[in-house]
Amino acid sequence: MLNALLLAAVLAPAPDSGLAVGEAVTPFHPTHVAGPHKGTDACPPCTYGDKPQVQIWTNHEEDEATLAFAKVLDEASKTSAKGFRGFIVNVAFCDGCVSKLDKVAAKMAEAKIEGAALAYVRGTNEAISNYKINIVDSEVKNTVLVYSGKKVTAKFVNLKADEAGLAALKTAIRAIN
Repeated sequence: MLNALLLAAVLAPAPDSGLAVGEAVTPFHPTHVAGPHKGTDACPPCTYGDKPQVQIWTNHEEDEATLAFAKVLDEASKTSAKGFRGFIVNVAFCDGCVSKLDKVAAKMAEAKIEGAALAYVRGTNEAISNYKINIVDSEVKNTVLVYSGKKVTAKFVNLKADEAGLAALKTAIRAIN
């Protein structure tokens, strides 16, 4: 019986989340708490149009992972010849979730991360369903959408903020940048 359970766990598909490669991003208005649009509800696809962009949607992600992703996005924005922009969008279900983001924003400021945006949408925001973000499965910590010309070119679910994961993110960014 135990072997059958272990086999089922190994063969179980990874949770899915996010738009598929080839699908288009749509307008939405997150609340920005850090980055170039701090204090606004600037729409990433509207503001930057067809320029290369990354949205990293987080839900229960660790602060250290969020900071590691922000560093990669910041670096890419500073070295881009095509106007690359990166956004971390947290799905906030409570005021405490928003307060937690203020702490992450302070750490971003300490690290001089200025080119990456940190924003949130409330858990009832229609962008969550429009972007097909899986907020039901607690296993989904993040959904990374890499796009250019408003079309998704790469997607990661539960990208780890370790050396391999960050390298994969950098490779996906270089492909559009």
